Amino acid sequence: MEPKPDFQLFSSLRYDPLLCTLPINTETWESDIKAPSPFYMLPYHRDRMLQAAEHFGWTTAADKIRGPEGFKHLLEKLNEAIDASTTTPMRVRTLLNYDGSIIVEPSPVPPLSIFNLYPTRIPSPKASQPEVKVSPLTGGALSVGASDAIHGDPPRDEPFIVLPDTNKTAPSPFTSYKTTSRAIYMSGRERVGIQDMAEKKEVLILSTKDGEIMEGSLTSPYFWRDGKWVTPNIASGGQIGTTRRWALGKGFCVEGIITADSLIDGEECWISNGVRGFAPGIVKLS
Repeated sequence: MEPKPDFQLFSSLRYDPLLCTLPINTETWESDIKAPSPFYMLPYHRDRMLQAAEHFGWTTAADKIRGPEGFKHLLEKLNEAIDASTTTPMRVRTLLNYDGSIIVEPSPVPPLSIFNLYPTRIPSPKASQPEVKVSPLTGGALSVGASDAIHGDPPRDEPFIVLPDTNKTAPSPFTSYKTTSRAIYMSGRERVGIQDMAEKKEVLILSTKDGEIMEGSLTSPYFWRDGKWVTPNIASGGQIGTTRRWALGKGFCVEGIITADSLIDGEECWISNGVRGFAPGIVKLS
C-alpha cells in the first residue's frame, strides 16, 4: 500500500452575499442547478482541485468532485459549512483529502466592490496611451485616457506593494498545483519582509528558468507590456489561477513570459485571486 500523502489539495474562494446579485457569477454553471450563489467563481475552483487530484493520481478524490454530480457534492459541502443567513463576506479555504473527504474552513474578510470581483476591464496604467472604447451614448468611438475611470473599473486606490523574491525557485508540481505544501511561498514572503497576511504587499515567485515570474505568493499578477496586460505563462511554472483564467477568457489579458529583469521600479500592475478579486499594485525593486 502506498503511503498516505503528507499534503492536501485546496482552493480558497470568497463567500459574499453580494455575488447573489450578479448573474455573471453563475454563467458557467450547469443549467439544472444554476441559481444565485454567494460563492465566487466556484466552477473554476472545482476545476483546479480536480486537475490537481488527477495530476497526483488521487483517483478517489478526483471522482468525488468530477462532473455535474461532483460539483453538486462540493456545493453541498460548502453550504453545510456556512450559515446562509450570514451577511459577512468569508474566505473559504476548501481542502480536498486523498480519500476524497472535503474540509471547509471559513474566516471573515473585508467587504469589496462588485467591480473588484467582476470588473468590465483591467484599466491600463496611467502613463499609457488612451484607449478607444465604444460610447454608451452614441455608439461611436470614445477616447478614454489612462487616468480616466469608467463604470465597471475596479478601484485603484491603496495599491499593493509588489516585490520580486530575492531567491529563485525550481518549478515543480507544488508550484503548478495548489497544495498545503506552502513553504516556497511563505519563505518568499519572509525574504522580502512581509510579516502579516493582512499587509498590502505581495511577493513575486521567480523561476530558476531565466528568472521568469511564475506568480505571486497569493495572487496572479498582470504586467503592462506592448500595449496590453500580460500574465505569466503557466509554462513558467505557476498555477492556473481562477481569476486569471476568467480574465484570459474575457480577453482582458494574454499569457506571456515575464522576467524579473524586465520589471521597472514604480510600474503599475494588477494582481488577483479567488478571495480578493482584482487589485492594483505598484512594483518596488528596492
